[in-house]
Formats: sequence, C-alpha cells, structure tokens
Amino acid sequence: MEIHVTEQAVDWFYDEMDLETGDAVNFFPKYGGTCSFQKGFSIGMAIGRAHEPEIETEKKGVTFQIDEKDVWFFDGKDLYIGLKDGEVEYSDGPIE
Repeated sequence: MEIHVTEQAVDWFYDEMDLETGDAVNFFPKYGGTCSFQKGFSIGMAIGRAHEPEIETEKKGVTFQIDEKDVWFFDGKDLYIGLKDGEVEYSDGPIE
C-alpha cells in the first residue's frame, strides 16, 4: 500500500492548510460520508504526525501518513490524492 499525491494536491495542502516544510498530514477514517474504500465512511485529515506511522510518503517537504491503527480502512489499496475542480479528492485509483 502506498500514498500517491499529485504536485497540484501538495500545493493545495500548502495553500489551504498553511503548511510549512517539515509538516505532516495524517489521514484517517471518519464515520459518515462516502468514499471508494469503505461504505459509510469518508477520509479525514489532520496536520500532525501519526502516532505510529505505517504508510508514509514525502512530497515537497511535507510528509503524508497513515497510522498503523487506520490501515484496515484502506483495505490494502493505494491512496491517491489529487485535485478535481479545485478541491482535494481521495480515491483508490489515479485521479485525472
């Protein structure tokens, strides 16, 4: 399992979340909503390091992480993060 983040999405995180080089963004399951990973859940995010990072990638000085306790949610699939209509979007396949 890997995290794939487009360059445009990284720029969005910098702009919208006021990130600085060295920051981390942690992704986790959130009850309610819809997504391509688990029915009845959506993806939440928070600035800060995962307690026990299981999956991580670094882009433009920012680390994107998933904690080991949240890996179940992604069901072994890669997390793709991109932009669609100017907003961040999450998927289990490439975002075009």
